Amino acid sequence: MNMEQSLVNYINAQRKEAAEFSKQPGCWMGSFPETTETEYWSDRVPSGTLKEFMRIQLVEDAYYITADAVGKGYARSLDFANWSDKAIERHIENICRNEELV
Repeated sequence: MNMEQSLVNYINAQRKEAAEFSKQPGCWMGSFPETTETEYWSDRVPSGTLKEFMRIQLVEDAYYITADAVGKGYARSLDFANWSDKAIERHIENICRNEELV
C-alpha cells in the first residue's frame, strides 16, 4: 500500500502523543497501528490519503456519539456516509450539547 506522507505523519504524531501521555502515572491512551501494518491500513484507508482517513473518522465519530446518546438503530438510520462534513459536524455539536444538559 502506498500511503500519502501526510497520513503517515498524522499516524506517527498520534502514536507519539499516545506514548507520551501513557508515561504519566495512571494514564493510558490507545494508539493507531504502526504505518508498516499495511494490511490494516489498506483495509482502513484504501486510498491511503489523509483526506479519506479524516472522513472515515468523522463518520465513525458521528455514528458512535449518536449510538451512545440515542441508540444504535437511530445512528444506523442516519446514513452519515451520505452527509456533508459540515452537516456531520453540526450533528455532533448538537448531540454533545444535548448530552451536556442531561
